[in-house]
Amino acid sequence: MSTRRVLLVQLPIPPLGPAPIRGNVPLAGAYLKLYAETRGLGADYDIEVFPAPLANTLGDRALAEALAARGPWLVGFTCYLWNVERTLWVARELKRLRPGVKVLVGGPEITTDNAWVLGSADYDFAAVGEGEQTFAALLLGLLGGEDVPPVRIDGLYVPPGAGERFRPELAPKFRTPLPDLDRLGSPYLAGVLDAADERMLLLETTRGCVFNCKFCYYPKSYDKQYYLSTDLVSASLAHARTRGAEEVFLLDPTLNQRKDFAEFVRLLARGNPGRKFKYFGELRAEGITPEIASLLAEAGFTEVEVGLQSVERDAMDLMARRNNLKAFEKGVRALIDAGISVTVDLIVGLPGDTEESVRRGFRYLRDGGLYSRAQVFNLAVLPGTAFRHEAGELGLHFQPRPPYYVLRTPTLDRAALLGLMHEAQDVFDVEFDAAPPPVLDFGPHDRTRVWRVDLDGPRDTAPAPAERAQALTLWFRAADLPRHSAEIARLIRQSLDVNPYTTLQVVLEPSAPDAESVQRVLGPALLNALLAACLENPTYLDKFYALLPGRPNGAKRLVVLLPLEAREATDPDAVAEAGAFASVVWRGAAGAAEPDDLEPHEYVWAATPIAQPVGG
Repeated sequence: MSTRRVLLVQLPIPPLGPAPIRGNVPLAGAYLKLYAETRGLGADYDIEVFPAPLANTLGDRALAEALAARGPWLVGFTCYLWNVERTLWVARELKRLRPGVKVLVGGPEITTDNAWVLGSADYDFAAVGEGEQTFAALLLGLLGGEDVPPVRIDGLYVPPGAGERFRPELAPKFRTPLPDLDRLGSPYLAGVLDAADERMLLLETTRGCVFNCKFCYYPKSYDKQYYLSTDLVSASLAHARTRGAEEVFLLDPTLNQRKDFAEFVRLLARGNPGRKFKYFGELRAEGITPEIASLLAEAGFTEVEVGLQSVERDAMDLMARRNNLKAFEKGVRALIDAGISVTVDLIVGLPGDTEESVRRGFRYLRDGGLYSRAQVFNLAVLPGTAFRHEAGELGLHFQPRPPYYVLRTPTLDRAALLGLMHEAQDVFDVEFDAAPPPVLDFGPHDRTRVWRVDLDGPRDTAPAPAERAQALTLWFRAADLPRHSAEIARLIRQSLDVNPYTTLQVVLEPSAPDAESVQRVLGPALLNALLAACLENPTYLDKFYALLPGRPNGAKRLVVLLPLEAREATDPDAVAEAGAFASVVWRGAAGAAEPDDLEPHEYVWAATPIAQPVGG
């Protein structure tokens, strides 16, 4: 039997625009490959981690075709809430292009209480929980050419038939985690990953968490903590230094849960002489003393993230996370005094919280100066968490698909949830997850990223659906754009039909820059109709922003491109009204308008000599 090819794929967090994606490091796939090959399975399987640059840029159909072209026998996908719907679509298309290919899904989205995933017809095997041992056991079980392993494998769900509902009696047994992380080794030291690729290293020094917060999936896969040895930590940091990494992200769920935390930070400091790179990690503020904060700063921590979530006693009890507010205050102040930026997390929508208790949390942080940056999230009722299991009992109504945002609790309705997010932005003077400036600079070799459509004349040939980038710009130009609204909407729908998870930027440029044409393209009738066409089948990003305040953001964006010389003659109210639907970009010379002169939905684009969007 010839060597079978196995591809391991991780799709990125979808971008808000055409800017390059950064940070999609396929660490999970790298661990799977390394563990399987150290068990001798590399002799029978050619295991490849699909290159992140391709995963980050290819459109849906282009991605499926690129996977099929590699001739895989099995494709394994790492599924997170931000990529699982697109992953299943790509898997379905891959099976159409390459009948007989097997699909394995794993990651946090793959749990026995996530029936919409496990009931799909788009996969053959599902790894529940820690995946390395399960993956190796699956490959071993299929060596004889069987379609399914001859014996049941802990942690592996095999559906009884394509598209059948999940059957609890077939649920796999709990997969006992590896007793120590040294058995995994390091994908960086083994050459599977390279910290030079994005000048960053992801480092997992422990699995498991001593806390059991009910909103979090992480602890459910582990019965205790499992550690990476100090030797492997030191060797990983040496790799980061020699490969020019600028950042080391520590992936431990709570960095200071370990009893030897002070000595561990000293180890990190020794691994970063001269502070060549920055560390980032998540920790509990409680227990951070001035001495520990000083050690963190000396090691190279410039920013940390800490969770507060709520100050309400009932909410703390219901989420099984009791905050010691006095200790929290001391810890945050010690970190800030040491020069470390502290991002503090709050959650809106926790059971037990009321409008007033959430506001009290806002005021507690603001009035006490207990943050460098505040981060406020809607509660996501994630699969595999205690909140998911207790949702009925707690009265939590939530989105059935990612991002699983809570829509109503016994004490907070949808209007209150949206209103509190509005208030949070006002209190902390920030726009959460603000959209970046539009990208309007495309060169002659960018035909997979932009399709220019002259609605009054000959049109450029559209890039083939299987050639289009994940982030696509449709650029429409006409003297009277509203007259072509039906055609523009048709082409938007057509683009999304063939690549449904595209990040789509729709540029509307009037070719006759007179005052009447400018005023007409700013009209809400046109913009509302086009936005509706964009959002007929909302994706993860669209649903993510649905419960955030402000103008519509998401995977689709309207951009109105106007001549800067028309700005003074254009009704400001019309521009403001258009800003509820679109970004308004004034095309002119660099420095022709100051950013302070612009509204948040306005930008100036200097097309020459260097085309570069700027804005307020």
